[in-house]
Amino acid sequence: MDPEDVVAADPMMRVLRERHPDVNIVLLPPVEPILDRPSATPAQCRAVQHHADTVLSTLSTEVGLEPSTRVDYWWSQSHPEVRRWVTAASYTDLGPEGAVPVLRTLGNLLARLGWEPRPAADGSPRVRGIAGPFELIASADGEVVTVNLTSDPLYIPVPVYDELMADA
Repeated sequence: MDPEDVVAADPMMRVLRERHPDVNIVLLPPVEPILDRPSATPAQCRAVQHHADTVLSTLSTEVGLEPSTRVDYWWSQSHPEVRRWVTAASYTDLGPEGAVPVLRTLGNLLARLGWEPRPAADGSPRVRGIAGPFELIASADGEVVTVNLTSDPLYIPVPVYDELMADA
């Protein structure tokens, strides 16, 4: 199929093409699973989990807040054996003017820790940082700051995943 046909077939891309005819649109193929790599061991998976816990603990200590809610889980995307560890937390009841200063403090802390945080391109109160095997996205909304920490993908075959879930 001609690349222009792919763009024309996608309603969002068609609208983008109509509004910005001066822009070349390139649609990349989906990323193939990482199944050609060796599988992660249970110890490697636990190390990723522990690392995420340490990052969230460090952030919480430095901003002087404990998460109001927290969820940890293995997230499977396009292939059931390719998973990412996700730690999602929120800090609530920060007051009408409290969320943005907390987000700013998190951004400064990430910079000090070497994460190279970047503000959202659209100007929304959101910061994204990448360091080691993790991507961190923190955002402010009203009186709440949410933090999502997502690991790089790991190839975790069913027996390894079952062992991890049995230990949980």
